[in-house]
Amino acid sequence: MLGPTGVGVLWGRPEILDAMDPFLGGGEMIREVHLDHSTWNDLPHKFEAGTMNIAQAVGFGAAVDYLDALGMENVREHERRLGEYAYRRLSAIGGITVYGPGKDRTGLVSFSLPDVHPHDLSQLLDEEGVAIRSGHHCAQPLMRRLGVAATARASFYLYNTEEEVDALLTALEHARRFLGAFAR
Repeated sequence: MLGPTGVGVLWGRPEILDAMDPFLGGGEMIREVHLDHSTWNDLPHKFEAGTMNIAQAVGFGAAVDYLDALGMENVREHERRLGEYAYRRLSAIGGITVYGPGKDRTGLVSFSLPDVHPHDLSQLLDEEGVAIRSGHHCAQPLMRRLGVAATARASFYLYNTEEEVDALLTALEHARRFLGAFAR
C-alpha cells in the first residue's frame, strides 16, 4: 500500500476481534490488572501494545489518503493492464513459460526459462538494473503441482510503466544471449 514498514491494519468483525486474545503485550491494552488475572481494554486498544510507531502510522495514513485519492479501481486497472501487457510480451518469446491466466491478471507475472534456475536469471537481470523475485514465493504446493522448483516473478504496481515492462524484456533477451553463449 506504499506505506512504511512495521505498521498495518487489523480489520475484522467486532465480535471476532472481541473473542481474540492479543499476541503482544504492552500498555493501554489492559483495562485492569489483578494478581490472578487481567482484563483487556476495549477495541481497538486491546490490540495496541505499548507506544505505537507514530511516524509509521502517520506515513501509513498518508499512503491510505494517497491511494484513496487515486481510487483503488484506477490502481487495480493500471495493475491489471500492466500484468496483461507483460503476460502478452513474455508469452510471445519462444521458450519462456509464463504461468497463470492471460486475462484478469494482477500485476504479478511468474515465468521460467528452460534449464535456467530463476536465481541465476534474477542475478543476470539485476546486472541489467531490473529487479525481480525468484524462488517458490511462499507457494511450494503450487510449485510442486507445476512441476518446478522455483519461478521468476515480476511485480508491477501503480508506479510502473509499460516502458519498464519493455526494459524487463530487453534484459531477458540479454540474459538469454549470455546464457546461450555457454550452451554451444
